[in-house]
Amino acid sequence: MALVGRAVILERTRVPQLVMRRPHLRDVPAVAPPPAGYRLRPFADPADVAALAATLATAFDEPWDEARVRRELADAPDVNAVYVVTWRGRPVATASSRSLPDRFPGSGYVHWVGTDPAHGRRGLASALLARLLRDFAERRYADAVLETDDARLPALRTYLRFGFLPVYAVQGEDQRERWAAIFQRLFAG
Repeated sequence: MALVGRAVILERTRVPQLVMRRPHLRDVPAVAPPPAGYRLRPFADPADVAALAATLATAFDEPWDEARVRRELADAPDVNAVYVVTWRGRPVATASSRSLPDRFPGSGYVHWVGTDPAHGRRGLASALLARLLRDFAERRYADAVLETDDARLPALRTYLRFGFLPVYAVQGEDQRERWAAIFQRLFAG
């Protein structure tokens, strides 16, 4: 914590993200298609960039603009495919297939799974995750990996349901206590 004039500025240290791995790509859980009015498709239309930026900004409560969508998704050399779920032709949920061979050799990387909260609890993330796992199998990856944050409880519940398991040792940190706290919040009461 630093004192600047009369303002107190809290210095945030970045906590390593949680890592989860699905050890194989067999037996992908059956998932119902998106509800009526929604459509899952590859992201390909340049006209969707602004809507996708708005969806990601709302889903993650952080700044996204068209330049960031292009930089981190549409034009990123390590992103194999971006999928969207649309409502009335406009993207409201997304997930990306990514490859990070230096960090996760032979693994498909689940990248930026997000749903506009106004369209939440409709199975859109599950439909996208099932599509990503099929994408990884088609690309002949051995398994799937993802990184996420402790507070994303609905996402963590979905990942566990899809067979992703916690990786307890991440960047030299033993994350068992973090996972114990998460399991308490997910399954207690």
